[in-house]
This record gives sequence, structure tokens and C-alpha cells, in this order.
Amino acid sequence: MPENVLKCACKNKLLVLLGLLSFCLLISTISLLIKNTDCQGSSGGDSKNKDVSPAEEEHVIDYYRLPRNVIPKNYKLVLSPNMTSNMFEGIVTITLRVLERVETITLHSNKLNIQELTLWDFNNQMIPIKSTNMSFDAKEMLHILLKRSLNPEYYKLEIKFHGKLINKIVGLYASHLKNNGTMVASKFQPTYARQAFPCFDEPDFKATYDIALVKPPSYKALSNMNEISKSFDPTTNMDTVKFATSVPMSTYLACFVVCDFDFKETVINSNGIGKNFTLRSFAQKGETHKIDFAQDIGQRATEFYIKYYEVPFPLPKLDMIAIPDYVSGATEHWGLITYRETSFLVDNATASSKNKISVANTIAHELAHMWFGNLVTMKWWDEVWLNEGFASYLQVKSLNALEPSWSMLDQFLTKTLHPVLDEDAKLSSHPIVQTVATPDQITAIFDRISYNKGASVLRMLEGFVGEENFRQGVSDYLKKHEFGNTVTQDLLNALSSYFKKNNPNLNLTHIMNTWTRQMGYPVLSVRPADKPNTYEITQSRFLYDKDAKYTNDSSYNYRWFVPITYKTDGRKSENILWFPDSVDKVTLTLENDAKWLKINNDQVGYYRVHYTNEMWQNLIEQLLSNPTQLTISDRAHLLDDAFALAEAEILPYEIALNLSKYLVKENDYVPWEAASSILLDLSGRLLNSLAYEDFQKYAQGLLKPLYDKQSWDKKNINVIDGLLRTRILSLATRFEVADAEAKVRSLFLNWLHNHGTPNAIEIEPDLRDFVYYYGEFSYCNITIIHIMFIWAYISRYTHKI
Repeated sequence: MPENVLKCACKNKLLVLLGLLSFCLLISTISLLIKNTDCQGSSGGDSKNKDVSPAEEEHVIDYYRLPRNVIPKNYKLVLSPNMTSNMFEGIVTITLRVLERVETITLHSNKLNIQELTLWDFNNQMIPIKSTNMSFDAKEMLHILLKRSLNPEYYKLEIKFHGKLINKIVGLYASHLKNNGTMVASKFQPTYARQAFPCFDEPDFKATYDIALVKPPSYKALSNMNEISKSFDPTTNMDTVKFATSVPMSTYLACFVVCDFDFKETVINSNGIGKNFTLRSFAQKGETHKIDFAQDIGQRATEFYIKYYEVPFPLPKLDMIAIPDYVSGATEHWGLITYRETSFLVDNATASSKNKISVANTIAHELAHMWFGNLVTMKWWDEVWLNEGFASYLQVKSLNALEPSWSMLDQFLTKTLHPVLDEDAKLSSHPIVQTVATPDQITAIFDRISYNKGASVLRMLEGFVGEENFRQGVSDYLKKHEFGNTVTQDLLNALSSYFKKNNPNLNLTHIMNTWTRQMGYPVLSVRPADKPNTYEITQSRFLYDKDAKYTNDSSYNYRWFVPITYKTDGRKSENILWFPDSVDKVTLTLENDAKWLKINNDQVGYYRVHYTNEMWQNLIEQLLSNPTQLTISDRAHLLDDAFALAEAEILPYEIALNLSKYLVKENDYVPWEAASSILLDLSGRLLNSLAYEDFQKYAQGLLKPLYDKQSWDKKNINVIDGLLRTRILSLATRFEVADAEAKVRSLFLNWLHNHGTPNAIEIEPDLRDFVYYYGEFSYCNITIIHIMFIWAYISRYTHKI
């Protein structure tokens, strides 16, 4: 080291040390950010003010809703986006039906400059306009005041307007490409169509659309419907592309794209349910090799839904497109589904199994919406769970049918049910059906309660109605309400006749209201009764905070109408024991002596179960002796319930930990995925405590038998076994199994030192995320040790000087 550099370092050794430590901190921070990228950031807060009276609440809702005296029937819309000026111009002609005499027409407009407004009757007589004014608050409305009142008949309203394409990622906006090019895309759900054109931007104002898009000749124009004409204007050097008149649809489902993408296409076989049609998948030039996976899943999922719903796909084509700048994972625009690139594109050479399943889930979810949400749409956003909960459940059912080896119905527990059970056990939760009024409240309700709890409750509903009865009821619902808008009761009405076959004395609406119109869920407490083979079951609201105080603001008193299923070592019950919300307890009588009793088969019911200590011990002994006598879902359920009850101080942690000992015999992915979240959570909470080291050793002991069976070398195994392998290797590294730590360090350092050289060995896609994370962490620790040596060297040299 040159002496002048070393002297400088000596004089500023504290600065040098801080600089080196800051560099390591930066690397660690980046790693943590990468690790948390996939976490869902939104939580379900209760936006409803519980102190507001029903009358006041209704007034607030009406304040933000459009009047119902004028409705749109058709939009003729021409949009001209200019990717050079980053502006767009438009002209919309709305065919209106006036239902009663009015002197004001009110519709939505936001962030648009209105240039000209004209109103005619159907005799082409112009109606004089007195004035216009905009609501610059959360109402986002355009009010058109007339000089004379309008009689109930049809009118045409023409509006010329312009707006900006930049500094936003909703409405109509410019998206930037890898080749420094630009495209134009739209994102309207839930309340952003009003940023692209003046409209009646509420879901029950359905209308038909005649769309025309102006574009450069080298670009493609896409919309909901098929292209019917294209004309070139030599004065502007632009094409105008016109699309067929759409079916009636809500504003948030309209979609416009101008791009120079490539695509692949395939034919959807409708199997006699409607006509065959074309499915196209679009991506940036040079990226089309990454759409094969999506195209395959899209084709098979669409054909599954046509058969499942028994309702034809009502449009003549279906497009899917990957957009670089996209605020959501995807949006179900009818006939033109838009995706974030990472939610759609799959490079088979580099994509992990986890990534492929995630993409497949997103595609199956959006395609489910083409019927449930698009063909039949909720009346208002407080029923958004009808859209999102249903699509979240149907995506799992469809993929389970398309790829049985993925075990998607078992994975439903760890990916959908368990996370929302955690969230719904807090006072910050809210009911599935939640009153919303403002655009912000509407956006906030797109949360885990609407998606995950909605899906979980529908799964429970299917469980007690019956799988085929459920499918037939859904089909009836879609056929009866096609192109219309509904509320939850309409779905229950369609299912009720099937439910009544086996339950003539029960009211399906009341049962479901206890689950959809109050937040939270129950824990069932089970204990032996005085009679042999008989058990007494009670229910109470489950909350993690046993001291939480809350007002009983539920008309159902935080009690639920619970479908109870069960199994023993001798049999699985095919019947349902109903626990009404109006009784204090129910009694379950078994036919024979049983070594153990487990309530809630495959955790289909949306509730937790607590047993006496002795009953828990019986279940533990069964798991330790022969865990496979319980299903994969049952084993994951017991793990999740035991530790949740322990966290709520209902069950001693000793019992929960004793139950986890059976993991030394567990060889399936889903129970280990459930265990993973438990072990990682406990490890994080015990960090810096005296128990941390003991817990680490305990986890190592659980992992070691299955870890020894895994290989770090890539092998040709099925997807679910690959997920298990990745999970075990990752956990072994996290819990400092010595061999795993050394292997990850070696893989990471080899990649780090040889990346971009002929000697580079790329890390296997399935292992890449945790090898990067834990390898970098290990590397940082080594670097910090190096810093300490440097510090010691500088200190010694300073002392000599």
C-alpha cells in the first residue's frame, strides 16, 4: 500500500470504516428489498365509520354516486394519442336515455380538459347548454346545466377533450419500452376510465362501445372487439382503426392499446358451446419466445371455463398483452387482458417453477373474470368480492384440473386461506361486503379480504352445497343475469334451490350473511361430553389479542352459522353437522370409539378448531406414528391452527411444538410450506433472545431427515417435488444447517466471481432467489470480517507513525 494513501487512511480511519460499513449496509438493504418485493403491501383497513348512522351513511353514498335519471346506451369514441407530444385528444358521442325530466346531466371526468360540449335530441335539434362545472373533489364529476329541462327520451351528447399521457400509470398513459420506444395502454379498474374519456364511470351503467383509435401506420391498435376497418390519412400520416360494436359492458372493462408488438395465436375449441375463436398473446419484439407458456395456459384455461360455466364466450376474439409499465399484476379488460410483464412472460430457460405457477395463477384468474365479473358484474363496488373472490377460487379449480400434479387445491391453504385467517383475526379487518363511496375507498377494498376471504368462503359454500350443485348454480346465475349487474343475493338465489335439496329447513342467505356481512371468524372449542363417544362444541370469535376490546356492532353478534365436518381414525363423515349462530352449543356423537377426532375436513371451513389437551395429544400421536392417515390439507391445517391458537394464548406453545415434531416424517410440500411460515416467524421473534440458539437447533433437527434426501444438483422431478426441494434447501440454509450454508456460499461466490465469463455457472432458477439472498448475506459477513482486519491494520500502522 503506497505510504501517502495509507497515511490518508490513517488520518481518516473512522471515515474509512464508516464508508466500508455503509457499503455493506447498502448491499444488505438491496437484498432485503429484493426479498420483500413479492409481499403484498395492502392490508384491509375498515374504511367505514362505525359511528355514522345508516341514514347519514346513505347520504354519503348518494353524494358520491351519479344520479340514476340519465343512463348511457352507447359510446362512440375516437381517441388520438400522440406519443411525441405525450398528449391525447378525443371525441366521444354518448347516446343517452333520459328516464325523467331533468335540467342537469351529470357524468364523470377527471384530469381531462373539456374543449366543447354539444347536446342534440334524436331529431338533430340542438339543446342549449347554460353552463358546465367540474367537481374538483373526490366526486370527479362533470355537471352540464341546461337552459331547459329534458323530457324522457333519447339524446346525443358530444364532448371534445384532451389529456396527458405522461406522469401517470392509470387511465390512458404512455408506457416505455426496452428499445426506447413508446406504447400507449389503458388501465381503468376501478375508477380510472374517467381519466381517458368523459363517461358514466360506475359498474352498473353498462353500455355498448364503438371504438376508433388513431395510430402511426407501423403500430397496431387493439381494443375489446375485433378490428373491422382501417383508413389512412395522408395529411396526418396516421391510420384510424375502427372496431366492432361491443357487447354491453361497464366502463372499467373498456381497453385501448397502441403498440408495435409481435404476437402468437391459437384457436380456442368451444366444444359446441358457442363458436370457436382466436386467442392471441402479444409481447415486445424479441420477447415472443416468452409467451408460449402463457398462451398454453390461456388456451386450456379458457376451454375449461367454457365447459365449466356452460356459457359461450360472448366476444369474437380474446387478446392478452404484456405491458412494461403496469400498476397491477393484471386487469380483466374484456377481450383484451392486460398484464404486467412479470405476470405474463416466462422464459423456460430461466424461469423457476414458482414463477410459472404464479403466472399460471394470474392468467387463470383473469380468464375466470371473462364470465364472472365481465358478463355478469356487481352493481356496486361493495360487492367486489363477487368478482375477485370468485376468480381467486376458480383460478385454483381450473389449474387443479389442468395440472393435477401441482396440487393446487392443497396449495390453496398456504397461498390463500392461511394468510387471510391471520389478517381476519385482528380488529383492523372488515366484512367481505363493505360499504364504500369514494374512489379511494373503492381502491382500498381490493384487498386480501375481498380476494382471499372471498375465495375461502366460496370454497366453504361449495363444500356444503356440493361441487356439481355449485357449478350448476353458477351456470344458472350467469345465464339469468348475462350482460347485467347483480348483488350477492342474486348468486345465493341461484344456488339456493340446489342447497335446499339436502337442507330443506335451512336458509342459505342467512348462513352466508353470517360470513359475508361481519368481519372475523369463529374458533370452535371441542371437548368430550358426559356420554360415551359424544363431544360438545361451542364457538367464539377468534382474535389474536385475547384482551382486545370491541363493540358488538354486528347484527349477528359475531356468531356464525358453521358447517362442521369431521373424521376419526375409523371413518370420514359424509354428513354436515350444522352449528347455528342462534345456539350456544351443538353435540357431535360418533358411531364408534375413536382414538382421535379431527374437525373441519381438509380445512374447507373458514374457522379454527381447538381441542382439549388430551385430544391434541391423540392427534399428535397419530401424526408421529402414521401422518399419512390424515390428508395433506389436514396436516397443514393442524399445524396452522395449533400455532395460531398458541399465539392467541389459547393453546400452550408446548403442545404446538410437540405437534411440529412429526415433521421429521413429513414428505409433502404443503405441510412443509405451512411449517415454513411458522418456523420463520418464531425464529424472527426469538432473535436476540436466550432461546434463539435452542430454537435454531430444534428446527435443524426437524429439517435434517428430509434435507438429507434432497440434491443440490438439478434433477428431472415434477413441479410439486421441485417446490418441496426448494423449500427444504432454503429452510436448511436459513436455519444454518452447516452443509447447506457451505453449499450456498460456494454457489454464490462461484457465480459472483465468474459471472459474465466463460467459466460462469448460472445458478439453477428454482434455487436462485434464496442463494442470492443468503449467499450475499454470507458474503457481507465475510466482508465485515475483512473490514475488521483492515481496521486493526490501520490502527496498528497509526500507532507506529
